[in-house]
Amino acid sequence: MATEENFSSLDAEENVSSLDAEENVSSISTERQSRFTWNVGVRQVVYIALGIALYAILNIIFNLVQLPNAGGGAIALRPGIVIPLFFGIAFGPIVGLFVGGVGNIISDLISFQNFYWNWDVGNALIGFVAGLAVLVTIGRYRNTRAIVIAEVASLLGIVVGIGFAAYNDIWVSKISLAAANSEFIVAGIPDAINGLILLPIVIIAYNAAVRSRGRSY
Repeated sequence: MATEENFSSLDAEENVSSLDAEENVSSISTERQSRFTWNVGVRQVVYIALGIALYAILNIIFNLVQLPNAGGGAIALRPGIVIPLFFGIAFGPIVGLFVGGVGNIISDLISFQNFYWNWDVGNALIGFVAGLAVLVTIGRYRNTRAIVIAEVASLLGIVVGIGFAAYNDIWVSKISLAAANSEFIVAGIPDAINGLILLPIVIIAYNAAVRSRGRSY
């Protein structure tokens, strides 16, 4: 009887230890999630500055190659869209928001000596919505599932951001609904293609760089 009681006591202690371990893992996961999602410290500021510079430079270059739209204007072909997408999914939605929004403002001011607030907000939304992927991935993309989550969040970000920008042009630029539809398609499809193709490549390259430096993110 004593032996059975001892075994029962040991089992109870193991169960308690297991529950404590699970709670600790959950707590650490929640803390990491919070850190990646909403906190802005020195590291995030550095990421924001780097991302803004990269996005602005790529936008300035590719603003020279533009596609016509039914509104009578033109829309740039933008492989640089991968920058706010990557910085969002890797470092969180706040980083993605600033990289997308401020990077686009700077490139517009340099390329066109003007900025278009609805498109700047739209670019900020792209980075922000894509960055919500960290709620699931905690900024880790070491398997196919995590990369697919990043792709889905990025596509959703492009739809939300370009949709906001294009359909606000009905009031901002006084264009018709048909012209706004054209803007959404002409801007959204290249962004989606560029983003979905380039994002996994950038993620894989970043993972390789991180491993080569002997640390994980």
